[in-house]
Amino acid sequence: MRKGEDKGEDQKNEEEAQSEVTSAQLERLKGELEEKTKLAEEYVTRLKYLQADFENYKKMAARERKMYEMCATEQLIKNLLPILDNFEAALAAATARPGDDLPSFVRGIELIYKDLLAVLEKEGLKPIKAIGEKFDPYKHEVTMTAIDEDLPEDTVLEELERGYMLGAKVIRTAKVGVSKKEAPSHSATQESADEDA
Repeated sequence: MRKGEDKGEDQKNEEEAQSEVTSAQLERLKGELEEKTKLAEEYVTRLKYLQADFENYKKMAARERKMYEMCATEQLIKNLLPILDNFEAALAAATARPGDDLPSFVRGIELIYKDLLAVLEKEGLKPIKAIGEKFDPYKHEVTMTAIDEDLPEDTVLEELERGYMLGAKVIRTAKVGVSKKEAPSHSATQESADEDA
């Protein structure tokens, strides 16, 4: 029976050794878990700071953009004020002397128009060339068509409202009338259909 007792004792010692190893491993794993938890908390804290920094950056960029837009608008308005003064002077002269010297009044308005156009061109505004050009759907808006056999189809015949570009961007399309070839008449189409039958 001694052998059976030895065998049971060996098994008991083996189980105790395994439980001791398991306890050591458990302590090591607990330490690693605490270390990883601290690292994860540190990453979360860093992420929160970065997120807050990014939100602050977005707010600052929006404030700067608004300030830039306001400065650009202010400069444009300052450039337009002399033209506004000229319009006021022209209107005052026209109402002070009604019916007097209409040609000089018209010349004055033409000069004011040229000044206004010069200021806007300096800001990057360009009129869109339309008459005689081929219809371009990005720059032109067709408001009417006219039959013209002498010109290629979709040639701009008339500009009803001028279009403008600011730099390379179309800010208002030109409203135009374009040429079309004469469509075959309904009776001619009907006659050829009757002949085929």
